[in-house]
Amino acid sequence: MDITLSNGQMTAVINSYGAELKSLRDQDGNEYIWDGSDASYWNRSAPFLFPTVGNLRNGKVLIKGEWYEMKQHGFCRDMEWTVADQTPFSVLFTLTDTPESRARYPYAFHLGLQYTLTGRTIRMDFTVDNVADEEMLYCFGTHPAIRVPFTNCPDSSFEDYTVCFNRPEAGSNPIYDKEAGAIDLNNRANFMTTQQTIDLRYDVFEKIDTIIFDKVNSDAVTLRDNRTGKELEVRYHDFDMIAFWTPKRGAPFLCVEPWQGCAVTCDADDRFESKLGVQRLAPYTGKTFTLEIEPKA
Repeated sequence: MDITLSNGQMTAVINSYGAELKSLRDQDGNEYIWDGSDASYWNRSAPFLFPTVGNLRNGKVLIKGEWYEMKQHGFCRDMEWTVADQTPFSVLFTLTDTPESRARYPYAFHLGLQYTLTGRTIRMDFTVDNVADEEMLYCFGTHPAIRVPFTNCPDSSFEDYTVCFNRPEAGSNPIYDKEAGAIDLNNRANFMTTQQTIDLRYDVFEKIDTIIFDKVNSDAVTLRDNRTGKELEVRYHDFDMIAFWTPKRGAPFLCVEPWQGCAVTCDADDRFESKLGVQRLAPYTGKTFTLEIEPKA
């Protein structure tokens, strides 16, 4: 089921399956989110990643002494969410553990995802609640695919764009070892043009798949079209990591992915508590993560 929010400046469409943002358009009809229509690139738009981010070794993880199978990025992106509240400018989706989810992840949880349109900004507040009397372990990530080039920049190309951080970054990025199926924290490279910028190049993604910052200083990045000067800002709160991904040459989007937790690392064992960036919630407590996307006028 699609839910449409509109405030006269922006219109957002969110599907209740995965509570996934499918469209973000301005009043002139310019679209900023990849719609997933061409599966040869990617058939998703902006999924949320819970209770794990990235892949597990052999698709399995050890939790509380038991083995569980879980697909890459967890399962909440592949579940139907409930619309708990709705106004013309906002919608609240909720998701609660089920017998099916407990077979893959043995914790009781309640998730809330509030979308709010304010001016030209779409804000997403994602709340994870532990509803049991035991500590809960989880990872969480976001994965919005931003159209690059923007649809109002038809003469620009993907490689006309730069990612601009709002603070200096170390420029030491761990490499995902495709053969091992894990992130190698000891094998690093620098993909930054300056301490605050990355110039987008397809050949880099062809070699390394994903540019990963396992520790990020910034809490906002701007995608800038260097040909036209047009910009879009992504702001994220309470995330320690960020990654950038596009699937292959010609893909007209860049995924900007703030994470808390990541794929299995080469030096970690298969226990969930060993995952880099794993989060812990005490009994009957919660945590909120916020993501904002704002196309600049």
